[in-house]
Amino acid sequence: MVITESIFNDFKRGSIDSLYAEAWSPLMAYAARVLGDRYAMMAEDCVQETIIKVYDTRATFTSAFQMKAFLFTCLHNQCVSIMRKGKTQDRYMANLFPHEPIEPEISAAMIEQEALDMLHAAINELPDELRQVFELNYEQGLRNAEAAHLMDLSLNGFNKRKAKMINILRDKYKGNETMLLLITVLFS
Repeated sequence: MVITESIFNDFKRGSIDSLYAEAWSPLMAYAARVLGDRYAMMAEDCVQETIIKVYDTRATFTSAFQMKAFLFTCLHNQCVSIMRKGKTQDRYMANLFPHEPIEPEISAAMIEQEALDMLHAAINELPDELRQVFELNYEQGLRNAEAAHLMDLSLNGFNKRKAKMINILRDKYKGNETMLLLITVLFS
């Protein structure tokens, strides 16, 4: 998803059409991926709520990149909120029916989500130029050369930033096998 200056300026002036045209599909795909099979039907609601929230705060943005980062952060938080509500309902049901086991898929999904939340929090702490590497390469799925071009970097310069980002994340989670495995899987 590329939010051009034209889209950004239209949005700042209150026009939402060009943002919807560019962002709807990538945001829906991201929400569905975060929500997983169990909550995927809530993806559209999450995207709509996110766009409304971003629209309400549009005057505070100074760049398209800042707006896009806020968009994905809000969407991620909206999805996590949906899943937390689902977990609360699961706990309630477990209290009502204590002899019914929780399905292993749900437990695995909860662990996976916690790991992804931790990774997302760590990525949000990265400097802008490293966070942008993650956004372009992993969230948007661009190839290294495409992302390097958008960032106005040589391919070698982009690869160095990517390696630095991965090393920072590995150092942060040294000793946490689950997180190191997630980083290895995502960034290999």
